[in-house]
Amino acid sequence: MSDLYFQDIFKVMHPDKVRSPELADIQNKSSRILVPLSLGSSSTVMLDVLNDTLNEQKATQRGRTGFYVDVLLCYLKSEFQELRDRAKELSAARYTDNRENIKFHFIELESFFNHQNFEKLIINDDYLCSSKLDTQPYNLKDFLERCPNRTSREDLLTFVIRRLVKRYAYQHNHKAILWGHSMTKLADETISLIVKGRGEHINSLFNCSELDQGYGEKFRHLYPLKDILLSEVDAYCYSAGLDKHLMNYTAQDTLLLQKRGDIKPDGKLIRNMTINEMVRKYFDDIEGDYSNVISTVVRTADKLAEPKSMESNVKCSLCRGNIHTRGSEWLQSITINNGCSPENQEDRQLYANWYDSDLRKERDEHLELMRSVSLQGESAPLCYGCIITLGGVKNKCVTWPQSTDRELNQTLEEFVLADD
Repeated sequence: MSDLYFQDIFKVMHPDKVRSPELADIQNKSSRILVPLSLGSSSTVMLDVLNDTLNEQKATQRGRTGFYVDVLLCYLKSEFQELRDRAKELSAARYTDNRENIKFHFIELESFFNHQNFEKLIINDDYLCSSKLDTQPYNLKDFLERCPNRTSREDLLTFVIRRLVKRYAYQHNHKAILWGHSMTKLADETISLIVKGRGEHINSLFNCSELDQGYGEKFRHLYPLKDILLSEVDAYCYSAGLDKHLMNYTAQDTLLLQKRGDIKPDGKLIRNMTINEMVRKYFDDIEGDYSNVISTVVRTADKLAEPKSMESNVKCSLCRGNIHTRGSEWLQSITINNGCSPENQEDRQLYANWYDSDLRKERDEHLELMRSVSLQGESAPLCYGCIITLGGVKNKCVTWPQSTDRELNQTLEEFVLADD
């Protein structure tokens, strides 16, 4: 909290020689922060600490508080009922004294596709991405079905969630987004970004000192738990009685003297894990004896500066990250795209097997898409990491909303917990 920007958000304003009582109240009420809540341990603990901060302010500042919290939960339709019930229980059990300061909002992930301006992003054989305007109906189910593996599905869903959260903050004039990432989570994200070919985006992930330029410079990002290990967060969960409110996550008991017998180890095979899950497993395994490795990764990542760009103000059409080098040109230079004819009986048999498989049908569909794009499409920039991600999506193609002022200002449909 050494940053004056965040001090002004959280501290309680009082009437003085400069501000009247009315102006002080206006400044306190305009200090709104957004907390994306997944009901995992880290974001839940962060929200609980914010609630304690509000209680402390009320006790020491004559009932005044310096900020308001909007909690945002992004959900899939299938999990909405459980998510709402968990949030209602959490609010009723712990936040009844701050109902005016803490509001719960729900946004369906489907709303990401609730407007008509879409780009169809396709990679051709030269690793150049083209796009065209697509006005056909599109939904989240179609989007997820194009992802053949869990890594690409998780990658694209992360883009959807972060873009919805930032868009919500933009529309509701929040001054800051508080992400509940622990030190372990940030280390996990850092290594995963490198493995996925997005190392150039590490600086933007950790940047808490500048306003978000992609969203009108209206807010900044903050990671309050960046100095705390996930095992420490989980231990707090148990000691504070928050573990029963978690969803799709079981807190670790590694720091507890009395172990929880109901905690079962993750039985996933390595080949079934996403990149993030494999990195997280690695950090979980070493945290007991080599936790300094995790802090070293985070400290190093925090020191990385924005890379120098070959072209200024060029953003990826998919993840909206800054593009510093043309990854497509490098991939084209090291890749041989021209095929060769079968030379023997074994080659001809392998070719016949491929010709009768679904892979050949997918390639034909991809070529048909490329022909349509070549007639009415245009070039669209992609970062190296997104080129790799799209390479694993069916037909190397994804339909994606265009990033325009119209999209940013289009009202998101939300459900508020206090609504009947």
